[in-house]
Amino acid sequence: MKKWKNRLDEMQEQKMLRIEHNGCWLAFWGLTIAFFAQLIYYGPDCADKIIGEFVVFMCLAIYIAAACVKNGIWDRKLAPTWKMNLCASLLAGVVGGIVRFFILFRAYQSVEACGAAGVIMGINIFVICFVLLSISLLVYKWRENRAERDEPDEPEKK
Repeated sequence: MKKWKNRLDEMQEQKMLRIEHNGCWLAFWGLTIAFFAQLIYYGPDCADKIIGEFVVFMCLAIYIAAACVKNGIWDRKLAPTWKMNLCASLLAGVVGGIVRFFILFRAYQSVEACGAAGVIMGINIFVICFVLLSISLLVYKWRENRAERDEPDEPEKK
């Protein structure tokens, strides 16, 4: 297959990268909002209505996370620390618990039961998120240490 020549100069290339960057994050957060809005609006039994958004969202999220860890990139502004993992996991748990509360409250109108289910869901999300972020942090630190020692990630084949 013939590869097309890049017709952009350096300034245009930087602008194009910025446009693609913003478009990627617009899609990511737009899918996130659409996903949660549909969960709250349609209730807990809406898997058939949100499967498309969920699949695209998860593919995008997994690709971004895996590519960043693989390339030794954590974040532009946030430090790769256990404290940051704890804060991010706590935020995800709280948001997940609140969303679960509203989904169930819409269906059952019981504050106590829905609150308990929201707390349990929040704790589960917190634990899962913290474990996954911790594993990512360990992989990131390992790759960072290898890069500082100038060791290749994969041995060369002879």
